[in-house]
Amino acid sequence: MKNYAIIVLVACVAFVTLAATPSHAQILIKADVPFSFSAGYGILPAGEYNIARPGFGEVMLLSSGRHGVELMMPKTTDWRDNIGTPKLVFHRYGDEYFLAEIWTNADDCVRSLSVHPRERQLAKSGVSPQVAVVYAALPSVNGN
Repeated sequence: MKNYAIIVLVACVAFVTLAATPSHAQILIKADVPFSFSAGYGILPAGEYNIARPGFGEVMLLSSGRHGVELMMPKTTDWRDNIGTPKLVFHRYGDEYFLAEIWTNADDCVRSLSVHPRERQLAKSGVSPQVAVVYAALPSVNGN
């Protein structure tokens, strides 16, 4: 019951965020992810995603017009000079991918995400992850 309440709360926050702030959210990068992956508490399908900061704290909004949305709170944020090409870093275990880091050059940040429970389970079983990188693009001037 507690997990259900958390899921409902996250869904409500995501809905309110999308309904209230899409024009105000700062899109940091866009990425075309060619595989399904876990991010936050959800599993998202392959597709084009916008990674944005909706304007409150360090919450990140990962969204795709067709596929849905996931809110994430980075575990750590590191500022670095000259990030270069923005990218998404995934940990891959067989055919399962987990979003681990978001590199943005708009604000020179590397945001590390919390380890997904399934990834933690795979790591405990002794499986070593491989790293998969999806290079991203900056949004166009008009935000598209």
